Amino acid sequence: MAESIVSRMRKALPEAMKAKDTVKLNFLRYWIAKLTQGDGTEVSDDEAIKRMKGVLKEAKGGLTSFSPEEIELIRQWVPANLTIEQIEEALAPVAQAIAAAPKEGMAMGQAMKVLAGKDVDSDDVKTVVARIRQASA
Repeated sequence: MAESIVSRMRKALPEAMKAKDTVKLNFLRYWIAKLTQGDGTEVSDDEAIKRMKGVLKEAKGGLTSFSPEEIELIRQWVPANLTIEQIEEALAPVAQAIAAAPKEGMAMGQAMKVLAGKDVDSDDVKTVVARIRQASA
């Protein structure tokens, strides 16, 4: 089984200490504490990624108490989302069905079925769905 995110963060701590990298050190300490429950058990990697992506989404909207350096560190720990171009490519085979959907929500539903299990930002999917629907209008 792959090593958990929290375990990997714990292994990275001594390296950050030796390098005297206070931003990274504080980042690791913060997230290890945030992702470890009161009884010492770690949250699942899925939950850890979900929490970190939540911070990234807030930062994208401009609402965050994290520094740009910390946001960049978070990006190193979570799987990268598909780019808008990759989403367009993935949705190309169902573009006609998305364009023909009577409502925006139905179009999004079709898109999300195709993208299920992939790391995507829902705002990016909305952008691509809107482009597909506008192109056929």
